[in-house]
Amino acid sequence: MFPFLLFGCATDASYYTLSGQKHTYHRIIYKHSACLDEGIMRVYDEFYRAINPFDSQSTISHVNRNEAVQLDPLFIEAFNRAMELAKQTDGAFDPTCAPLINRWGFGYEERPEAAQAESLECLKTYVGYDKIELSHDVIVKQDPRVQLNFSAIGDGFACEVIARYLEGQGVCDYLVDIGGEMIASGKNPSGNDWSVGIVQPPKQLGGSPADTFSAILHLSGKAALATSGNYNNFRRVNGKLRGHTIDPWTGYPVETNVLSVTVIAPDCVTADAYATALLVSTEDRLDRLLRAAIDYYIIYLDAADNYRIRQSEGMKRYIH
Repeated sequence: MFPFLLFGCATDASYYTLSGQKHTYHRIIYKHSACLDEGIMRVYDEFYRAINPFDSQSTISHVNRNEAVQLDPLFIEAFNRAMELAKQTDGAFDPTCAPLINRWGFGYEERPEAAQAESLECLKTYVGYDKIELSHDVIVKQDPRVQLNFSAIGDGFACEVIARYLEGQGVCDYLVDIGGEMIASGKNPSGNDWSVGIVQPPKQLGGSPADTFSAILHLSGKAALATSGNYNNFRRVNGKLRGHTIDPWTGYPVETNVLSVTVIAPDCVTADAYATALLVSTEDRLDRLLRAAIDYYIIYLDAADNYRIRQSEGMKRYIH
C-alpha cells in the first residue's frame, strides 16, 4: 500500500526532515531557512482533533455519537470534500461506511467477530452518503445511526493541510508523505525531481513482502499521489484473510484481482478517494471512473495469475 521514497544523499543543510508516527507514519522533508517542525505538528494535531475517528474527543467522534459540537473549519472542509467525491464516484467512495468498517474490525470500534449476512443487511440500511448532509454548519442525519469515517481520504487530507502550511511559510521544495499518500513539490535534497517507487504487491493477502518496484515515478513541479491496496492491512475472519477495503454495496471486504491502485490527481484528497473507488469498483463502474481527470497505475492479476498493468496515457510521462 505504501510507495517508497527514493532520493540521493542530502547535501543541502537547509533541508529538514520530520518523521514519526501517529495513527500512521509521517515523513515530511522541506527546504527552508528555519525549522518549521513545531508549526507542522501544530496543524497536524488540529487535523487529528477534527477528523480522527479513533480519538473519542475529536469533532467526528462527537458527530458520530450525535452530541452537540461546534463544527470546526477542517471538519467542514473534510465533510464537503467527502460528499463531493462520493457523488463523483457514485458511492464507490462512501464516507458513511463506518458501521461496516467497524463490523469487520478495521474501524474505531473493535468488532472481531465475523460479520453475518443478516447483520450486514441491517447495517447497510443506514449506510449511504445521501443519508447525511451539512445544513447551516449543522450535521443532519436521516437516521441517528449514520456514522462517518474519513479514513479513506484522511491521509490525503492531512497531506493537503500540511502542504498548505508549508506553502504559507514560503516553502517551495518539499515532500509530505502521510501513510504512503504524498504531495511533492519542487526538488529533493539532491536537486532532482522527487522519485517514488510503486511496490509490486504480493499476489495474495499474507504473501511475502514485496522487494521489487513495479515502476518508479518521477514527480516534477507539484504532484499529489495516493495508493490503495489491501496487502498491508488485513485480518483473519473465520479462517479467511480479509482486506480492509470495504465494498459499500455488498458490505463485505472487497475481493478483486486488482492488487493496488496508484492515482495522481490535482489534489491529494481526490487522489486518495479515487484510489479507493477504483479498488472497489466492478468493471462497468471502473470504466466510467477511469474517464475522470486523474492519472492511474493499476496492478492486477490476469486469469493465469500473472501480474498485469493498466495505466493512463498521462501516467506514462511520470515513468522514465
